[in-house]
Amino acid sequence: MTTDLAPPRRAIGLILPSSNRVVERVAHRMIAGRDDIDLCFARVPYAGHPADGYDMSVFRAAARMLAEARVEGICWNATRGALLGFDPDRRLCAELQDLTGVPVTTTALATLDTLKRHGVTRIALLAQGDCAETDRIAANFAREGIEVAVSHSLAIRENFDAARVPSDRLLLDLRQMDGSADVQARLIWSTNIEGYSLSTTAGSVALVFDSASIGMQTLFGILENKSIFIRS
Repeated sequence: MTTDLAPPRRAIGLILPSSNRVVERVAHRMIAGRDDIDLCFARVPYAGHPADGYDMSVFRAAARMLAEARVEGICWNATRGALLGFDPDRRLCAELQDLTGVPVTTTALATLDTLKRHGVTRIALLAQGDCAETDRIAANFAREGIEVAVSHSLAIRENFDAARVPSDRLLLDLRQMDGSADVQARLIWSTNIEGYSLSTTAGSVALVFDSASIGMQTLFGILENKSIFIRS
């Protein structure tokens, strides 16, 4: 047996939708300059899930493969959970964590955790879909104690196209919402929208949270033994 192997580097796992072009880019930017963390990615189909949840077979396969890479945390890096009402994400986390023995979160659950830890109860929402979808997301946030005081819908139906929205348009939309209501934070709601740079450059008294990176922050918390996973 070889005895001169180096200790394994720490690693986190990200599951992302098949049509996503942003998550991997953001993840690499977030660990720029660090040589102590590996990023491991898996993809699942964007479409084909039941209307009230997920095709768990593809998630189980993805989680098993990430677990083989000895990741210390897994995030389903997608915003679908807010549209579904958050409980399907809680069930997904419970099943994958039981399957792999690895802590699991999702973008939707990490967002609830992050907003509550910052004491945020009133937000502005910039969402990818149409107005009906945005209203449904807002209602589900409200059930979790987060009021969407103002929202803007980008009306993008094809997920791939979300990655093509230019940053200057996003910045304009965010700033137009600023004067509409007294909010504590602004939330860019699609992991396939390039909002990461805006989370630090948008300029406002309100915080800007980017959904592509918010789950990653939770995984970093796992590495530092600080993360809280919302399971119930």
